[in-house]
Amino acid sequence: MTSPTNQPGPIASSKSKSTAILLAMWLGMFGADRFYLGDIGLGIVKLLTFGGCGIWALIDTILLVVGSRDRDERGYYLIDRNTVQLMKTGQLKDELGNPI
Repeated sequence: MTSPTNQPGPIASSKSKSTAILLAMWLGMFGADRFYLGDIGLGIVKLLTFGGCGIWALIDTILLVVGSRDRDERGYYLIDRNTVQLMKTGQLKDELGNPI
């Protein structure tokens, strides 16, 4: 079984980066952004600690905005402006390696 990082070209996620940013900003203390991106374990920890008393929620928001966190739990790129550009040029692949 190959992981997404072993396949040629970037792979698109079904998750939106802007939705993840909004969830991190408004519901980050409850781990909503982590649950949305598929990090269930970290979402539960974030929920129980109220986002690390707000610090973890703030850090997650910053990481999403600056682009350091741009993949979901499977390693697929979150959909944003750059992902759409890759889709238009045919450089973006789906889970099977086919151009999107």
